[in-house]
Amino acid sequence: MLKNVVFECGQKYIVCLERKICNCGRFQIDEIPCAHAFAIFKKKNIIDIHLYCSKYYKPVALANTYDVSIVLMSDKEDWSTPEFVLKEIVLSPGYKRLAG
Repeated sequence: MLKNVVFECGQKYIVCLERKICNCGRFQIDEIPCAHAFAIFKKKNIIDIHLYCSKYYKPVALANTYDVSIVLMSDKEDWSTPEFVLKEIVLSPGYKRLAG
């Protein structure tokens, strides 16, 4: 496991491309390379960064999002609302929001 070091504004960041982690935390949280990883890509002349991105950011994932059929709701007049819901009274909050 090869760890790469990047210095930025006097801070030291350790990036492991194999495990897709950086001690800044963004690489793990966003599941896409952080700025420190990009510095390593540039240093090592890595052009294809797709290997380091989550599958959720790829076009196939977006297409799969719309793959499932959406069932339309009927007209509002056809809805059957339970009686206990109709009897429910919803009040506004008991406080006023301050300006600003």
